[in-house]
Amino acid sequence: MKYNNVLTINSHKEHVNTVKYLTKTKRPAIVIATSGMCNGGRIMNYLKAMLDDKRHDVLFVGYQAKGTIGRTIQKYGPANNGNKLGYVDLDGQRIPIKANICTIGGYSAHAG
Repeated sequence: MKYNNVLTINSHKEHVNTVKYLTKTKRPAIVIATSGMCNGGRIMNYLKAMLDDKRHDVLFVGYQAKGTIGRTIQKYGPANNGNKLGYVDLDGQRIPIKANICTIGGYSAHAG
């Protein structure tokens, strides 16, 4: 099936350019980025660029283990932190969590 507005990112250069484009233009988009616990990978760039903007939503699908960046974002996101401004440290940068943080439980990427 082909969708006209679906863009697949195949290279790191495309990824970096896409993050810059979305940050600069503030254009609405749905980004599906993996790295289950947010401790590495491309998701880090999206989080650093967009987590401090209240117009964004971050949707976690599945479990975030204790001690991971994903769990920290869940715990200190505005909805779970009494609407106080929480933060997360990403690559030595303290990023305020202003985006809406949501979780859908019951999903796992593990076999079995």
